[in-house]
Amino acid sequence: MTNTAYQQPAYQQQYVPARNGFATAALILGIVGFILTPIPLFIGLVLGGIPNLLATAFGIAGIVKSRKLNGKGLVPSIIAIILSFFAGVAILFGAGIVW
Repeated sequence: MTNTAYQQPAYQQQYVPARNGFATAALILGIVGFILTPIPLFIGLVLGGIPNLLATAFGIAGIVKSRKLNGKGLVPSIIAIILSFFAGVAILFGAGIVW
């Protein structure tokens, strides 16, 4: 009989999918800003306006990064920019009614 030594199987590293953090942050900030913008007495302008501006900036950064990641995060980035746009229109419309 021959004594054949068996080798341990080689373990492969797990594949970690690429993520687009800018797109996720933009979507969360866009939703928060869209919800907080209608608060009356200019409180919504501060509480909703700042997240809307950040959502727009992160949305643009998410679109740029999605090109490097083969489209990952493109849709959340676009949704965040659209939500920020509608919240901005609501701010302008509300300011026109108040003044």
